[in-house]
Amino acid sequence: MCVPRVLTVSGVLMCLLGGCANWPSVGPDYEPSSFAEGAGLAAALKDDGAGGGDVVGKLAGWWRVFDDPQLTALVARALAANREVTVAEAKIREARARLVIAGAGALPMVGVGGSYQRYQTSKNNSPFVRVEGDQFQAGFDATWEIDLFGGTRRRVEAAQAGLEAVEAGRDAVWVSLAAEVANTYVGYRTAQQRLRVVRANAALQEETYSLNKSRVESGLTSELPLQQSVYNLENTRSQIPPLEAALENYANALALLVGVFPGELHGELETERDIPSAARWTLEAIPSECVRMRPDVRVAERQVAVASANVGVATADLYPKFSLLGSIGLGSVKAADVLSGDSVMYSLGPQVSWPIFRGGSIRNNIRAQTAVQEQALAGYEQTVLNAVSDVRNVLMAYDREYTRYENLTSAVEAAQQAMTLSEELYRSGLTDFYNVLEAQRSVMALQEGLVVSRGTISQHLVSLYKALGGGWQGVAEE
Repeated sequence: MCVPRVLTVSGVLMCLLGGCANWPSVGPDYEPSSFAEGAGLAAALKDDGAGGGDVVGKLAGWWRVFDDPQLTALVARALAANREVTVAEAKIREARARLVIAGAGALPMVGVGGSYQRYQTSKNNSPFVRVEGDQFQAGFDATWEIDLFGGTRRRVEAAQAGLEAVEAGRDAVWVSLAAEVANTYVGYRTAQQRLRVVRANAALQEETYSLNKSRVESGLTSELPLQQSVYNLENTRSQIPPLEAALENYANALALLVGVFPGELHGELETERDIPSAARWTLEAIPSECVRMRPDVRVAERQVAVASANVGVATADLYPKFSLLGSIGLGSVKAADVLSGDSVMYSLGPQVSWPIFRGGSIRNNIRAQTAVQEQALAGYEQTVLNAVSDVRNVLMAYDREYTRYENLTSAVEAAQQAMTLSEELYRSGLTDFYNVLEAQRSVMALQEGLVVSRGTISQHLVSLYKALGGGWQGVAEE
């Protein structure tokens, strides 16, 4: 059976197999880009290297800074039941399975099979003898491709980086979802407070209308002030239906985010609450680490790693492939003799295949994968630039809105005093009703603007936490 020859060939192949794990793999070894490590990023964020831990520490579970139990509960429900999170988790399971599939290429492939054939030869092909009979076979087949040049190792490397990219993508879903829930909730409470302001002003204008009606009936004034008070009141009332519609839209949007049917949250939300607010957060410098930790930046970086490994996978096609093939089984023309020693059959030997001419497809595939790597690297760098822009933009908007809020607060106080004075003067007959109208309009507009500004501050703070990549850390820990 030439056992020594078989053992010799097998031993040589096993030595190759044992040493190939230490051989360098073809293609480029991935090296992380230094784009997000340079002085440019630190300068853009004014990162002086001090106080970074304080900022990073505030990112996990940032929604709790608003001290609103309902907001905290809605974020928790969304992170647990939102369908986008479900999809993201399923993508992670898919990526883990594909990693196992990629690693399986380095292991022997063993199969088992059996067959039965009833055969008969043609008498016209062999007129002197005609053979017919049965053929029984059963056995194992094995194939083992030796990863001599690292093509399989590069596939595993690409699959591992792909899994990490998908995991970072799930983190990005967490970040976006928490921010969207918070912004929608703030929008709902802002619309609710705006509705309160409009209704309060409508009640005040109703009193003015009643006053003018009495003065007209008493002959103390013309009908002009009465009609002016009517259109002022009705104009104010006309703003109520759009705000009620906005409340419905916000409530339905929150229901979708937490994974329930629209309408199910109305009972929880209808009780009036203040707009969620937090202490002013002043940031002179942003730690560069915040940008590097952003899930979308990590996704882009891992995609570069995937593309780099795929260049190695493509390069491995230039080299020969060494495989060890073997089979062992039983074969007999009689079912009763299948299990006898004389029915044993086997084969064992190496196989080499080397593509010689493929019309340039292999080298052009390498060029294509290299171009994909260049695209991924450019995409990563652009993602870092976008992240810095997001942080700077929202930080400026957040800071400037605070100044606007302070200005509006002073304006509301002055407008209320002006309205009180104009009403007193009108009752005394010392001023025209037009001044009362203007004062009432100004008060309502400024009060509503103040409410909107307060909600905008909270939404800018939410956007700032999102721009810093906050939220996924706390969820991951839980």
